[in-house]
Amino acid sequence: MTKTPAAQTLASRFDVGLFDLDGVTYTGKNAVPHAAEGIRTALANGMRVAYVTNNASRTSEQVAEQLVSLGMPARPEEVVSSAHVAVGLAQERLARGARVMIMGGPGLRDAVAKADYFTVVQSADDHPEAVIQGFFPEVNWEALSEVALAIADGAMYIATNLDKSIPRERGIMVGNGSLVLAVCNTTGAVPLSAGKPEPEIYRMAARFKNAENPLFIGDNLDTDVKGAVTAGIPCLHVLTGLASARDIVLVEPARRPTYLCDDLRGLNEPYPEHSRDDDGWHVVGDRRARWTGTTFELGGCQLTDPLDLNTYRALAAAAWEAADAGTDAQVLADAVPELTVSREV
Repeated sequence: MTKTPAAQTLASRFDVGLFDLDGVTYTGKNAVPHAAEGIRTALANGMRVAYVTNNASRTSEQVAEQLVSLGMPARPEEVVSSAHVAVGLAQERLARGARVMIMGGPGLRDAVAKADYFTVVQSADDHPEAVIQGFFPEVNWEALSEVALAIADGAMYIATNLDKSIPRERGIMVGNGSLVLAVCNTTGAVPLSAGKPEPEIYRMAARFKNAENPLFIGDNLDTDVKGAVTAGIPCLHVLTGLASARDIVLVEPARRPTYLCDDLRGLNEPYPEHSRDDDGWHVVGDRRARWTGTTFELGGCQLTDPLDLNTYRALAAAAWEAADAGTDAQVLADAVPELTVSREV
């Protein structure tokens, strides 16, 4: 974990916050608790914002409208979606006027139309030079089969993202990556991916905001955090979406976030310094944790107790050190029960 001066908030340290949407700002049609408060306060503290999403099904205007309806400040020009990146990937590889088949929702179609670069065709029989596939809820067997036919005819395959699942109000549901996998299983094709965890969407968002020191905020280890690590952008993980506290404690280096909070209130709270003493204790604020070789010790509580934020951070640091020192992953997993992180401790 990164050392940060005790009195400094993340909102004051970083000039731009790049916010994931599903699981960070909202889940389905519902606002994530404390998200609006956290973003508004971060803006008041000088942090600029952009919203970065793998969801290419909606236009930037639709995304901004939803955020505003949930109490979050947002403008269409602050939304960067995988649709924008997918269009850029196709433009880099195809000549102006190239035939492209679009299999996606309004967001992808809008991004293609605004680019004013391609000739959009509707069928594999039109021999498209590329197919761009994005998530849309109405996808069916016929649509996926049309994509497969175009690829079999030689079309380049671009996917807006490879998210296997997406969080919704009722739970975790099928994502674009699972739909893309159906096409891959049929054709053997390997698509170019525009979305997280590929680094280009992070870099595009940072360039768009002229960010000198951006911070990515996400919930998904496989996409948000892994991509930020690949792009070389510090990442704050929040516990409001897919990954649990136990997932964080046991995660391997390629998917480790830089900072840990429960929700977006953490942007505006002093982020404490992490240190390690000579007895192997990882200390965060006035909380501590260490690995003994067989179990984790916590200062003042047990792993089965609700953990405050700093105990959670110290535990993660201790677990990551143990893993990096060669402790078997299964040994660590057996030592960590399901964890509860609470501000009420």
